Order: sequence, then C-alpha cells, then structure tokens
Amino acid sequence: MFTRSRQLRLAHRPHGLPVPEDFEVVQVPLAAPDAGEVLVENLWVSVDPYHRELLDSVELGTALEGRALGRVLVSRNPEIEVGEVVVHRDGLRTHTVTSQARVVRPPAGVPLEAYLGILGGTGLSAWVGLTTIGGLEAGESVLITAAGGAVGTAAGHIAKALGAAPIIGVTGTQAKADRLLAGPFDEVIAYRDAELAELLAGRDIRLALEGVGGNQLEAVISAMADGGRIAWVGGISGYNTATPPNAPRNLFDLVHREIALQGFLVRNHMDERNRYEEFMTPLVAEGTVPVEHTVVHSLDAAPSALIGVLTGANFGKQLVHLAD
Repeated sequence: MFTRSRQLRLAHRPHGLPVPEDFEVVQVPLAAPDAGEVLVENLWVSVDPYHRELLDSVELGTALEGRALGRVLVSRNPEIEVGEVVVHRDGLRTHTVTSQARVVRPPAGVPLEAYLGILGGTGLSAWVGLTTIGGLEAGESVLITAAGGAVGTAAGHIAKALGAAPIIGVTGTQAKADRLLAGPFDEVIAYRDAELAELLAGRDIRLALEGVGGNQLEAVISAMADGGRIAWVGGISGYNTATPPNAPRNLFDLVHREIALQGFLVRNHMDERNRYEEFMTPLVAEGTVPVEHTVVHSLDAAPSALIGVLTGANFGKQLVHLAD
C-alpha cells in the first residue's frame, strides 16, 4: 500500500432520479505510481449531467470518473513536478494515480477552480456549440436553454464577448432568471413547459444552443428564423426517464424552414481548447467574465450535488471542494 483514497462508487442501479442511497464512499489502497504516472490529491472535482448516463452502464462498485483538479504528491512523469496542479478525469475520489494529467498554471486573477468551469470542458462545450457548430457572427440573436446551468452561464458570457445580440436565456426559476439578467443576458424566460412554446414562438432566432431536449427543443424549433442553426449539446430532460420523450413533434419544420440541427460532443473538438483558452483567459483574469459556480464540501456531499444538477438546483458549475 502506498496511500489511501476515498472513492465515490455506485452501490445500486438507479431507476429514474438517483437517490443518495444509490451511492457509497469506500476507502481503498493505492499502489505507488509507475513510470509516466503521478499521484494526485484532488482539490476540486466536478459533477455534471453526463454522470446520470454513466449510472446506467458503469459496473456496480466502480469508482465514478469525473473532471478534477489536484495537487501532485509524487511524480514519475519527467514533465510534471511535485506540487504542480493538474487537471484529469479520475475525479469523484480524494486521491488517484494517473498517467493522463495536464498541468495548469493559472495567471494572476484566475482562480484554480475556473479550469473545471468557464476555462474547462464546460466553457469549451459552450464555445464549440456557439462557434464551431453554430458559426456565431456578431449581431446575431442567440437563444440559450438551461441558461442557469454550467454550459448555459458560460455560453451567455461567450456570446456577449463575441458580439451576439440579443442574448435570450431560458431557465427554470425566476430566481435564476434574475441572476442571469444581472449578467450578459438581454432577456430571460422563467418557463413552464406548457407555455414555453408560446413565449418563444416567432422570435426569429438565428442561433440556439440547446441542452434540454424534449418539449424545450420543440419550443426552440418554433422560435427559430428560417435558415437558423441549432447546436444541440444535451438532453437533460430525458436523463432520468426510461422512455424517450414524445417531443419534439415539429421536427419537419427543420425541412421546410431549412433549419440546421447538429448535435456534438466536446471530446471530439479538443483541438479548439488552446484557441478558446487564449480567448477566455484574459476575460476571466480581468474580471469581465466571472467564475460562476455552486460548491459543496466533502466527497460525501457529491451524491446530493449530482441530484441537484439533475433537478436544476445549481447555478453555474457544480463543484465539490475536497481540499485547499
């Protein structure tokens, strides 16, 4: 034994929305790192909607993965020094041994946790959706669903920095809408599914970043201008259901109104990371773009944090703080 790690594991397969009893925290020994590996003490770990999909396939008793930031305690990688901070995917545990770690060195004014949110895969997802997939141009109208979540809040700031106008958000509560209106959004709709299509219809939106699916995707299609583009980044409305949603029922509008709908996975666009970081890092450092997150403390709080993400309780990125 080299050291011990507390790991969050799936104890029971959830049916619908997970409950805390579906998880367990187990302490396990770790072997010393081999050549090319590092031993990392995790400081921050990320909880994301995609974790719900993992729960349907991951083997019971397996430690859950996730993006994480940690301090290197032991290094057998000549390119990584002890004491450096790295980002990796062996999260949802206190310590890990990994060969897949990337050093991050935040400049002045950039908090470390930004590399799991606005400067991490979350921000990159929003960037790819708006630029690579959506082809956003200055002066175009943008609609962002799940606007109070991690990708949605990042997308609002990115769209603003790229000159989009107006920027319209859709979120689940008036409290979130009020917070978003204090930021880059020009209008925010606090929705109920039955009325959302009416609230959005006929707005002639040029570009939408859609992360909900189901009835919301149907409402977004109704809001698009002829020839508009929809970048589809997620379907959180269906993550906890066993059957696919009945909506959208207006898919044929994509044909006769020549609306483009394209889904994407950010992991297939990692070549955009450097360009995005060069664009966003100065904005975060100078305080133009805030680091927006919801934080819980300790690995034991991670299951409740995940349930909160799936029910829309978080604002911005949901993080678990493990150590300073």
